Amino acid sequence: MGHSHIHDGHGHSHLPGGAGDGAILVAVVVNLALTGAQILGGYIADSTALIADGVHNLSDALALVLAFGARRLARRPATPEMSYGWGRAEIVAAFVNYVALIAISVWLAIEALGRLASPPQVGAGLVMALAGFALIVDIATAALVWRASRESVNIRAAFLHNLADAAVSLAVILGGLLIWAFGWQIADPLLTLLISAVILWHVGQEIGPVMRMLMLAAPPGIDHQALIRTVTGVEGVASAHHLHLWQIDERRNALSAHLVMRDGADQGLAVQRVKALLRQDFGIDHATIETEREGAPCSDSRHHHGHDDHGSHDHHH
Repeated sequence: MGHSHIHDGHGHSHLPGGAGDGAILVAVVVNLALTGAQILGGYIADSTALIADGVHNLSDALALVLAFGARRLARRPATPEMSYGWGRAEIVAAFVNYVALIAISVWLAIEALGRLASPPQVGAGLVMALAGFALIVDIATAALVWRASRESVNIRAAFLHNLADAAVSLAVILGGLLIWAFGWQIADPLLTLLISAVILWHVGQEIGPVMRMLMLAAPPGIDHQALIRTVTGVEGVASAHHLHLWQIDERRNALSAHLVMRDGADQGLAVQRVKALLRQDFGIDHATIETEREGAPCSDSRHHHGHDDHGSHDHHH
């Protein structure tokens, strides 16, 4: 029985060392300070819309924190205790962040609905001043992380969040103008509901890929049947089973499989060809492949869920 295992950049995310870290750190500090000012100002002005904008801005700050932390952790080498490195810390933190945002958004919506019947008097001047300041910070933050966003999909998402946040700040300024000019106090809870919906929409767009990685799902965009045809099309390979495909993190895909080899086949050469095709056609750089002789029983069959009374596995291809 043959066994082959490759490590290509194992434990690293291939991020440029230190590129843009200073700008990201400055952006995080500024956004956290802005969040505190908006939430405090929202309580003083009795504006749920301003508090909602602050919470939305907090999501941007946390996204930047995750991006910054991931860049730092990704440079740490893998260890026997953390054999995949620290790449998945970003995924866990992102999931916790999104769940917290869902809870906060629901709370904001409930608060806004309670204010629709009897809107309180909102300090329009303070609301517009803080929202205007937030708009400047959002644009400045986007400018700070723009360069780094070209290198990292994670930071690019945070960059797009900042642009969306700028639009939300414009909406809050508009609400303050309506209250100041026409006394339309109902504009504040209505805007709060709108901002809550925007936050939930953002979370809905981004929590799916995070859940897929946490559940060890196959990377999106990979045709499973095409992959099977490619593997079993290599000379000397009769079939494949125990095939598992998952994402280590957002940049690294992994595969493990058993190959059933025909009599007389060069097992080492077949494994090399399979790995080369996996890397070339499917972007899978981390492959663990075990070989077996055709007709011989699989040694792992009885140690997996999904086997029947005869030891066959339901991942047979």
